[in-house]
Amino acid sequence: MQSTDFPASTSKTSLPHVKTDIHHTPIPAYSACECETWRYLLSRQQTQWPDRACDEYLEALEATGLSPASIPQLADISDSIQHQTGWTIERVDGIVPDQIFFAMLAARVFPSTDFIRKPEDIDYTPAPDMFHDLVGHAPLLTHPRFSNFFQRFGEAGSAAFAQNHPARVWLARIYWYSVEFGLIRSRQGLRIYGAGILSSHQEVSYSLSDATTKHRFDLDHMAQTPYDVWHMQDTLFVIDSFDQLENEFARWTAHHGLA
Repeated sequence: MQSTDFPASTSKTSLPHVKTDIHHTPIPAYSACECETWRYLLSRQQTQWPDRACDEYLEALEATGLSPASIPQLADISDSIQHQTGWTIERVDGIVPDQIFFAMLAARVFPSTDFIRKPEDIDYTPAPDMFHDLVGHAPLLTHPRFSNFFQRFGEAGSAAFAQNHPARVWLARIYWYSVEFGLIRSRQGLRIYGAGILSSHQEVSYSLSDATTKHRFDLDHMAQTPYDVWHMQDTLFVIDSFDQLENEFARWTAHHGLA
């Protein structure tokens, strides 16, 4: 996870680590190698998503206009998302402290890097690059129920830090098993919505295989289940819908005094 001791009402202009006007952020001059890396990564993932990625993600991806043809500008993606759900993207240098991350989400701001991984890290980079941030995370920011859940997640995290609540640890695990590695039931069977799976060549097929243990969605179970970022994910949780994700998280946060 990435991210504060700030209340949920924190304004975008008061968030540390963030360049508050992405339209004035210098645009990187990407090399031919970086452009090829982007093209290769997105083209490769596009061959894997049919019958694996959830329809909500695929529809949202199309709406964002992401294409293998060119590395997108953060400002363009931010404008597209803001028009749909009010979320914006802000440039950061890398992983930001959890407290800052929570405050950003509470303000409907998603942090993204603007660098692309090196060829030697093509299959896995533990530090998120813009491919993971934009291809994995950005599309579902346009989905009303998921984006509402994500804001509520930020509000709960800010409350947990303000109270020195043990949920600071629990929320990191819930984030991992939902936002990063979540599965969802559909009429066609299990599908993927987690950014960590959708942006990973190996995890896409592995997550839906018999090699993984798939649990029903249970926030208490998720909160008590540690994870390891250095291995393929063997333990996954399945939601029935994004309505369930938003509604049950709202009940869970209220129960733990984080609403």
